[in-house]
Formats: sequence, C-alpha cells, structure tokens
Amino acid sequence: MTRSTLTGLSQASTAAKKTDPKKEAIRLTNLWQKYGPNTYPLDLRKLVDGAILTSDFSDKLIIDQRRFDSFEGSLVRTKGARKWTMLLNSHVANGRRRRFTFAHELGHFMCHRDLRDTFEDSEESLNDFHDAIETEANIFASWLLMPANILRTEFQDMPWCTDVLQEIGTRFECSLQASALRHVKLSHRPLAFVVSRDGMILWATKSQSAPFIGRFCFGDELPEGSHALESFKAGGSSAERVPVGTVWNDFQNATESQYFDQSGQGYQYTCIEF
Repeated sequence: MTRSTLTGLSQASTAAKKTDPKKEAIRLTNLWQKYGPNTYPLDLRKLVDGAILTSDFSDKLIIDQRRFDSFEGSLVRTKGARKWTMLLNSHVANGRRRRFTFAHELGHFMCHRDLRDTFEDSEESLNDFHDAIETEANIFASWLLMPANILRTEFQDMPWCTDVLQEIGTRFECSLQASALRHVKLSHRPLAFVVSRDGMILWATKSQSAPFIGRFCFGDELPEGSHALESFKAGGSSAERVPVGTVWNDFQNATESQYFDQSGQGYQYTCIEF
C-alpha cells in the first residue's frame, strides 16, 4: 500500500467525530483486497502497518502485545497528543478471540477515538450487545475479518449446518459465534442460529427472510421436539441436518444441526434453516 493510496482513508476517517463501522471496515477491506496481499485469514498486523503506521494517517498508533491481568484489549490515548497505544493481552488462550479483540480495538481506533481517550475490553464487554460503542466495534471487527464478497462467493449457497459453520470459522480464523452472526445476518436465505447452555437459550439471531422465532429468547428452554433438546439430553453433537417440522415456528418447517463447544464453557450451537 502506498502513501498516496491512503490519503483518502486518512481524510475520510477524521472528517467526523464518529464514523460508520461498516463503512470503515469496507474501506480497509478495499485497500487490503486492491493494494495489499488480499489473503485470508486477514493479517491484521500487516493491514495496520500498511494502512495506518506507514501512511499520512492523522493519529499515530502503537501496538503492545504482552500479558495483562485485568483486560483482553485496551486502547489508550497519550495525554495531549494524537498518539494511541493498543494493548492486547497475549495470554488469552483462544487465538481466534485474540484476533477478534485486535479487530475490535482497531474498530474503536477507527470509529470512536474522538469520543473517549480510553477503551478497555474484557470478555463481558466484548459480548455486550446493549452498549452502542461496543456493538459498533464488534460490527467493524466482523465486517473486516469476514468480508461480504468472500462469504457470499464461497458460502452463500451451501446448506446451513455446523459443518459449514466450522468451515467459515476456519476460513477467517474467527470464533464460531462471530462466524454464525456474520453469515446469518448477511444471508438472503431463511437461517437462524441459537446459542444455548444446559438446555436453556442464551441468545438467538436470524436472517431477515427467516420467520419469527422471538418466542425463544434468553432464559427459555430449548423447544420440545427440537433436535437441539434431544442432542442436549443425549450429550452429543450431530452435524447432520435433521428435519424437525414446525418446532421453531408454527408455520414453517425447519432442519437443524448441532455443535457442542469444546472450550469447556458448555455452549451448544444450533444451526437452523427454514
């Protein structure tokens, strides 16, 4: 990436105090795919080096990766200067989570640096869907790490199941939850994704064309007759797509497949296609 190529990025990113996370992610994606290596999983350090550190970007950014006890990622401004330090906890065991945290903090830098001088993120804040700033940083990270053009080209027409979910996670080196959220929201097909633990639903998301499943929300039990509930009771995963009729919606049949997370936290992932 050349200095002249990036002038527009610098000017556009500093024109407003708060920028659209999707637009910022697309801007960087276009630079990476047109002028950079255009390889995926995305090399975040190379992207930062090419698009920010060696450009005329108005604010300076230093990246410090080492052990921190109180957070997974942080972005701190040097008092009285347009200089920022991104702190990344190198001792987070999950490499995909470290990558997403990196992209999340970069989202704060690109979109929110005129709003606050300090951002500090733990596992809780990274999964806070109610905080607008944290949600925007997550949107930025998802759009940057999993570009729409590649997702649509490679995965749009594949049957929605946990095998495909794992392929997406591997392709972009992202967590299964982040991969599912991105794929489902982007899809034109009627898809849904449910995260549960101990037979209780934690959260769910669906594509725009999927039927209403809002009756199944946080704290609800997995529905009777669902493959999800049967798999939970049996204590095993099943990537096979299983027809389950109208257990998720009274009017449309669905198929399900299951995956039990191996992190030890007890998460069960259910891919649903109507």
